[in-house]
Amino acid sequence: MRRRRLLLALSVALVVGAAGFVWFEPHKLVIDDDVAEELPAGAVRRVARGDFRPLEHHADGTAELLTTSGGAHVLRFDDLDTSNGPDLRVYLSSAPPDADWGAFDDDFVDLGMLKGNIGDQNYVVPDGTDLARYRTAVVWCRRFSVPFASAGLERT
Repeated sequence: MRRRRLLLALSVALVVGAAGFVWFEPHKLVIDDDVAEELPAGAVRRVARGDFRPLEHHADGTAELLTTSGGAHVLRFDDLDTSNGPDLRVYLSSAPPDADWGAFDDDFVDLGMLKGNIGDQNYVVPDGTDLARYRTAVVWCRRFSVPFASAGLERT
């Protein structure tokens, strides 16, 4: 009977530990995802720019809003350097870059998964996005509902 309880306890501990590993993804704390994307194709004009400021995690680099020769808009991160984490997303938010953390996901456009926590990368902004309204780039951890970094996009 004692052996059965011990095996049950070990089994439960193993399942809980595995679930925690999957949920928290602690390996991302020591593994960086480097990205080195070129500028988008076509002549590019910078519309707005801002420096990343750290929030939940350290952050360096710049965010730029670009317009291609075809009229598309692209959000570009140059020299991004932040922590890696689970379920990181790129948002354009209507909240100012120094807003309370909970405001960044109140009114936003999701541009997709963060391609890497280090390097240069491009994100297509959907046609029709009101760029006068969404003026803050955010690296957002959807799993834990926290912003890693934000950059206010000031017109150039």
